Amino acid sequence: MKFKQKTAAGKEQGRKPTNLLALDFATTGVKAVRLKRTKDRVTLAAADILPPCSLDAEERPVLPKSLAAYYAALCATMDGVTLRVFSQILPEEEDIEALVRASLNAEEDLRVGGMVLSRAKGKRESTLLGISIPEKTVQRYLELFATSAPAPHSLELSGLAALSAFLYNCGEQTENQTVCVIETGARHTYASFLVRNQLQIINRFEVGGDSLVRQVQTALGVDADMAGTILSGGSVDVSSQVRQVFSPLTRQLSIYREFVERQNKSLLSAVYISGGLAVSPYWQTAIKEVLGFVPQVWNPFEKIEISPESYPENLKGQESRFAAAVGAALAGMDAL
Repeated sequence: MKFKQKTAAGKEQGRKPTNLLALDFATTGVKAVRLKRTKDRVTLAAADILPPCSLDAEERPVLPKSLAAYYAALCATMDGVTLRVFSQILPEEEDIEALVRASLNAEEDLRVGGMVLSRAKGKRESTLLGISIPEKTVQRYLELFATSAPAPHSLELSGLAALSAFLYNCGEQTENQTVCVIETGARHTYASFLVRNQLQIINRFEVGGDSLVRQVQTALGVDADMAGTILSGGSVDVSSQVRQVFSPLTRQLSIYREFVERQNKSLLSAVYISGGLAVSPYWQTAIKEVLGFVPQVWNPFEKIEISPESYPENLKGQESRFAAAVGAALAGMDAL
């Protein structure tokens, strides 16, 4: 699920890189993953969480030698983004960019991208995914890597990148199921529903870990570090604060579930979750209360061969934080 750079009309794409660095720019840090691809497998060469970078200050991540690569697949949760699954009759000579721009009512200062999720024949409507991102935001990310290696290979939204990693690692077991996939972040949460691995609904909510931490700080009078510890460990009951913060999300999840189940005549089978607060018992309880399933925290490296010493010991147990970075790398290498 890529949101690529623009390419010149008619220009042939070169070979996909087999050694690709992916950088997921997040509030808590830059999640970095370097993958190598051979004919029959994908291998993890290195992974790390680098200090946060300020786009306003034009900070570029300082990369250790283990993460060195000629190309980088970039992903981030960016402001001013719109994404939507919509239905459209596709003309014989389709222009996906024009269709997306019209559907999202996107002005010219927005970069748009899209893909056909399911294609129908004749006058029946096909299903498409569309996204728009401010062009100035796209350029600021690309300019960080304009002068020296790694060169920017692609740029996409982190929530979509995480879906790519999910389908690569879990797609076989969900190919006949209806599932909800949630990617949690510090500022945003992505929720999507897939039926037989085809995306039906996706939305981004302006709530995340930061909202929860602030709510707990206010309610209990503790600092941010202690609030984060409470949310991760479940040692203090803050369930009411969690419900309050995530009520807009949970209400929509219930509506989405009913719509998808009725539309596809298929009941929800499971809920999967990734991201920084995926292991929080309060997060999981809030999801279970509305969808009826305890969310399964999935590992984006499950089907990736991990070479010795490529994954830091101090990050064991935090694998789900790398979902977006892994997905960006897999898509960039065309390994999906």
